[in-house]
Amino acid sequence: MLIHRHRFRGSVWYVLQDAASGKSHRFTPIAYYFIASIDGRLSVDAVWNEMAETFGNEAPSQDDVIRLLTQLYSADLLRLDTQPDALELFDRYSRQSQSLLKRNLKSPLSITLPLWDPDFFLKRMLPLFRPLFSRTGLFLWLATVAPAIYLATLHAKELAGNLSDRVFAAEGLLLIALVYPIVKLLHEFGHGLATKAFGGEVHQMGLMFLVFFPVPYVDASASAGFRSKYQRAAVAGAGIMVETFLAACGLYLWLAVEAGPVRAVAFDVMLVSGMSTVLVNGNPLLKFDGYFVLIDLIEMPNLAPRSTKYWASLIERRVFGVEKKSDPLSFGEHVWLLVFAPASYVYRMIVLFGISLFVATHYLVIGILLALWGLFSGIAMPAAKMLWHVVASPQLRRHRVRAIGITSLALAAVAGPVLLVPLPLNTLSQGTIWLPEEAYVRAGADGFLEKVAAPAGSHVEKGAPLFQSSDPVLTMQLSILEARVRELGTQFRAEWLTNRAQAEVTSRELEEASAELKRSRERSRRLIAHSATAGTFVVDRISDLPERYFREGDVLGYVTPAHGQTVRVVVSQDDIDLVRKRLVRVSVRIPGQAEISLPAKILHEAPAAIDHLPSKALASVSGGPITTDPRDTEGLKSLRRWFQIDLDISESPAPPAFGSRVYVRFEHEWEPAATQIARRVRQLFLAQLHA
Repeated sequence: MLIHRHRFRGSVWYVLQDAASGKSHRFTPIAYYFIASIDGRLSVDAVWNEMAETFGNEAPSQDDVIRLLTQLYSADLLRLDTQPDALELFDRYSRQSQSLLKRNLKSPLSITLPLWDPDFFLKRMLPLFRPLFSRTGLFLWLATVAPAIYLATLHAKELAGNLSDRVFAAEGLLLIALVYPIVKLLHEFGHGLATKAFGGEVHQMGLMFLVFFPVPYVDASASAGFRSKYQRAAVAGAGIMVETFLAACGLYLWLAVEAGPVRAVAFDVMLVSGMSTVLVNGNPLLKFDGYFVLIDLIEMPNLAPRSTKYWASLIERRVFGVEKKSDPLSFGEHVWLLVFAPASYVYRMIVLFGISLFVATHYLVIGILLALWGLFSGIAMPAAKMLWHVVASPQLRRHRVRAIGITSLALAAVAGPVLLVPLPLNTLSQGTIWLPEEAYVRAGADGFLEKVAAPAGSHVEKGAPLFQSSDPVLTMQLSILEARVRELGTQFRAEWLTNRAQAEVTSRELEEASAELKRSRERSRRLIAHSATAGTFVVDRISDLPERYFREGDVLGYVTPAHGQTVRVVVSQDDIDLVRKRLVRVSVRIPGQAEISLPAKILHEAPAAIDHLPSKALASVSGGPITTDPRDTEGLKSLRRWFQIDLDISESPAPPAFGSRVYVRFEHEWEPAATQIARRVRQLFLAQLHA
């Protein structure tokens, strides 16, 4: 056990550092006097009486002494003459062994797994890096990082362009997976070497799962024993300095080299080191390195839990009317304790939901799971703990009715407007740009395409010829049939004068041949495909079409109507009633033109729900929202039934390609959140409630 005398904001404190567990405990001089006095020679009662005589009114009360002894016993800092309670020790060991798991489950951002004692390795490496922990090292760091910050601002647009696509691309994820652990390993060695440089020991190194990604960590808690706050802050900030130095070097390399693997690695080093430092590790509002730098510099250990307790005490005294003695604090301490807890909570939620949204842009399920975890750990759990404290806390036993009443009023004041004030009600769905059947230009007969009669993108009128095909077999068949008809006609005229009976037979053959010739000529005319409507002629890969063989019915091209476009959208059975009875307006947004909302009107609605999708673009296998039956070879059969609605949209600045997916919003009359929630719950348990 090591004992250190520290001074925080002008007051003397004693820090007891347990070298075995790595834990540190901070006590006031009076508490330390009591701890130093219980050395086995005097009883606790004798020590307390002696302190009462020595310190007078400043002496601790008996309750204070009992609480202090309880804390010392729980921290394994007491040695007793009596035989220890084996069952109690076993229970305590079980609780301590489970504390790591509980701590890991409480936060998806930091899960720790100890693996290795690096103290000997760091001791061997320290002579190489000791010069960096000096003014020369600080100057070198500033000379590297400061210009990089300026250059980063100049190239900010280029650095941030298509960031999510660059990160979540397959090659981007692979590079980050390789770069991230290396950067974090150097980061942690920075902490370890700084601790050794100032005389501390480092006996634990392992893995921390930061946003579920394994990265190294070291336990630098030995720095808590350093008397100088600047040394403690230097140890806490060593990792930040390493990462910002790496980010600066990555930026210089990224600016110097041409596009390629080296530049990609430099960008990822810069991204990993810079973003994690700015958003998470270096930000004092999260309990990572930046937080410990802050509390050391402002001399306020345990700022986060103290701020939380400060708010709890403030509410109990000012709101619930509990009479309790407040701790003597300076004005600066009041400000820090008042501001830190709410600021930290808000920023923590922003980071968690920001990460969830960023991840959801490419991995929807993972993003949703992160958001749900944030709601549970950041909102549901704190609210449940607060309510349980109000209902069961012994400190509120004399003010329970008032506490419950005020809490109920506060919840009603918050929930009332949220649940009863009308809120927007929308039905969001997806659809595809749909063409009517007359817009499809199909091959009228089997044949080889000879030419395209109209240029792509041109305006064509109804009935205009668009494609010319040929069929050599049909051409030969026409020649044979024409010759056969001429032959039978000549034969019929000759037999009519000489043999009337034979002429009748020939007449029937002539009729059959003429009918066959008529059918063949009709097939020949169908080799020319005409436009069935007026509009814009659209054809894909026009240069590849000549001499290709098409069967009757194959799509050759399209004629998009000039009066607008049709969207075929699917609506779930849960929302169709709102669309039918409470519709106010409909709007459509097209990917790539998200800032433009196109007004739409309903053209037609299918009377019954079907399980056949209008397009594969809506299926989940194609990135759509609807899960399809895996046994369906076409990929169009959905597992649920949907209603199809056709919408007419006005002309957009850039007409979307037919078949492309669009986003549709059906706006309804505003409705209170309570009614909206009740409807969804009713639909969820529809079968059970027989509603």
